[in-house]
Amino acid sequence: MRRTRLSLRISPSRLRCPSFCRAAVARRRPFCYNVGMGIRNVLFDFDMTLGYRSPMWTETVKELLLENNVCVPEELIRPVTHGDVYPWKGGVTHDDFFGGKSWWDAVSGKIADGLVSTGACGRESAEKAVRGLRERFCDTSYWHLFPDTLPVLEKLRSAGYRLRLLSNHVPEARSIFAALGLTPFFEKMTISSEEKWEKPSPEIYAAATEGWNKSESVMVGDGYEADVLGALRFGMKAILVRKPNEHGYCLYSENLEGIPSLAGGIQ
Repeated sequence: MRRTRLSLRISPSRLRCPSFCRAAVARRRPFCYNVGMGIRNVLFDFDMTLGYRSPMWTETVKELLLENNVCVPEELIRPVTHGDVYPWKGGVTHDDFFGGKSWWDAVSGKIADGLVSTGACGRESAEKAVRGLRERFCDTSYWHLFPDTLPVLEKLRSAGYRLRLLSNHVPEARSIFAALGLTPFFEKMTISSEEKWEKPSPEIYAAATEGWNKSESVMVGDGYEADVLGALRFGMKAILVRKPNEHGYCLYSENLEGIPSLAGGIQ
């Protein structure tokens, strides 16, 4: 049987001081929670927490270019698809980021501009490729759940936790989540492309947790900046999952199997 590694360090009394916690967040250093009961609400990230797409942006753009008889190495595409072509960075509204354009028109245009400016391909080839980006990226056959996702969601729901989802995602996110069988588990799903804000902005956390008591709520996600620090700055608790715990954050599980134990032990 595979063992799940949990990391839960009980803090000394001074770490439970609110002023210390705020200072720890400001310094981007982890702090720890007291152990006890208190969590009633669990807010989940999606990408690389509950599920994933394979392939992602770089490989998808490469596929579309190849279908137009243009062979471009991934190392020339990656700087574009990993750059500032999405609004994930947080801190600005979509109107400011996109300049009034629709989500896909703006993202596709930024990717095409990036491919041209980096010399990956010419303007005509770039624009032909990105025309098919929306349909290809949202094809639900490319989206998958991690094996532990549905069992853990069912366990939490059966235990009486209220579950919601908060995701920086494309406008078609709801149809993708429905195809994966996620919709029945969540009383509310908050999608950045609908709210016009991205994690870690406090505005989207406020929308996602409306009606919840922050002190009884925890965010679960794989992103240290967007999910952990975003939640902590908003005043919630947070659990880091899946990715290597490079920051030494105190509430960590290498998969979702550890979430029920961690959520049940946070005060």
